[in-house]
Amino acid sequence: MTAARFFAADPKEIWPAQEDSFFNELRTNNATYKTTAHDRFADLDAACIALLRQSARPIREVLDIGVSSGTTTLALYDRLREAGIDARVTGTDRSVSGHLVRVLPGVRTLLDDGGAPIQHDLFGLPVRPWFRRADRYTGMRGVRSALNATLGGRARRLVAAGASGASAVRLVSPRLAERPRVTIECNDIFAPTAAYHRRFDLVRVANLLHPGYFSVEQLRLGIAHTVSYLSGPGAWLLLARTLKRRHVATLFRVSDDGARLEIADRFNGGAEAEWLALEAQLPAWNK
Repeated sequence: MTAARFFAADPKEIWPAQEDSFFNELRTNNATYKTTAHDRFADLDAACIALLRQSARPIREVLDIGVSSGTTTLALYDRLREAGIDARVTGTDRSVSGHLVRVLPGVRTLLDDGGAPIQHDLFGLPVRPWFRRADRYTGMRGVRSALNATLGGRARRLVAAGASGASAVRLVSPRLAERPRVTIECNDIFAPTAAYHRRFDLVRVANLLHPGYFSVEQLRLGIAHTVSYLSGPGAWLLLARTLKRRHVATLFRVSDDGARLEIADRFNGGAEAEWLALEAQLPAWNK
């Protein structure tokens, strides 16, 4: 599906499978894909929510880090509501906005927030800008390079000039617009965010903080920022990664005295970065 067709559609007429198909083909300038199966964490969400409901501590603010297209954030919000938890949910990702640019008659290019082309639309035919190994043998590597240089370059110039054919778009599920208590924000987990400090009763970090992506020192930094966003004693943190269609995860709870994270539950052996979370220094809650 082309970006022009996707963003022009009524959100009520877009099926989750269509969203998955569209976002699966988008690769941003930091070499990450906007891929997210729309309800991939259903079993994990259900297990965690069952534990949350056993606690007397209310869940008012939820942070979902690394949400990609935001479809799993939407699913989490809906599942919380079904369980009687009326929380405000904030989802974050490094790339949540872009521009859809009419480059030539019948030709459009979708740019991410860094100005990198993430889809070309040639007369209604979607063409990916990024390379696969097979492109070397089919000749498509040269074609994609040429399109990226010509169409991508022109699209960036049109955006910079404020041209009428350059429209700002959100690189997240259009269905999120129907959930006013869900917001998606651009944020980097490796940069501290003062507005998040000691704010959230539940923080979920799924398919982001694990050794497949980052070094131990990077993981330690990301976890340090993440735990600083917890609201205090009794708040919850979920670290998860999907491996071979299984969720490897640990659900933590801030101890009653606020001194440490305690393991509330493990799933399939626990998160790979569990030990780093247990070592993390928590905020001084009384300051």
